[in-house]
Amino acid sequence: MRIAAIGATVLLAFAACSTTDSSSSPYQQPNSLMAGEITRRMQEIPYQHREELLENLMWLAQTGEQTIPALLEGLRSDNAKVRSSSAWVLGRLRDHRTIPNLQAAMKDSDQTVRMEVARTLVLLGDLVWSPNLIEGLDSDKKEVRYMCHEALKIATGHDFGYDHLNQDQTQMRVSVLRWRQWWSEYSGDQFFAQSYQQKYDLGAAVAAPMGESKPMQVPVAAPMPTPDAMDSNDIDAPMPPQADRPQDTDTGAAADVDAASEPMPRPNRQG
Repeated sequence: MRIAAIGATVLLAFAACSTTDSSSSPYQQPNSLMAGEITRRMQEIPYQHREELLENLMWLAQTGEQTIPALLEGLRSDNAKVRSSSAWVLGRLRDHRTIPNLQAAMKDSDQTVRMEVARTLVLLGDLVWSPNLIEGLDSDKKEVRYMCHEALKIATGHDFGYDHLNQDQTQMRVSVLRWRQWWSEYSGDQFFAQSYQQKYDLGAAVAAPMGESKPMQVPVAAPMPTPDAMDSNDIDAPMPPQADRPQDTDTGAAADVDAASEPMPRPNRQG
């Protein structure tokens, strides 16, 4: 009996040390040691680049739900790189409880942060922000085009023949128009497609998305693209894992992830 009592005391002490007060948070709380490590890693984000940054963000994602409180705090950081990185990690965690926080972050003053948040929201099933990513398909940076298209493709199950490395500008714009027409049919916003079609003098019949106007159901476990989590003044984004990197058809080598800040002047939308 005495041994059992001692064992119970040890278990209670361990439980007290392993969690912090979770009464005010719906998320699993880390113990004091883990909380310190999470805080340290969040504080290092502004000073990390490429592989080092990616490794840190992957650690935060793999640590799971207990990182969410720190990531939500990161969305409100003064540093745009921290805000962008926090959004990417939340996208990998796929916790739908964070959607309201991410929707609020779409009011961010930094365009790169808004793009990263929009990509996370779309991957979480909030398609309201799809136009932000569709506009990114016209970026002059292939990494931005790739990441935006991967998020759209995973979230909707559509493709519309878009190739982020297509050298034929007319063919690429036709594919972008298909995406715009899909959104116009899905949302009722006809101007989103018509303005683009008129700007580049694209034929409606050629670009018609063949009735694909509704999102398809896709497996929850579908892979998520690797981020270009960075602030708008930092060109050192984390490199994607080899399997996820966009391939350059001219060299056959993995594309070098460069800057990923691309203006997307879309009005804020309410989720």
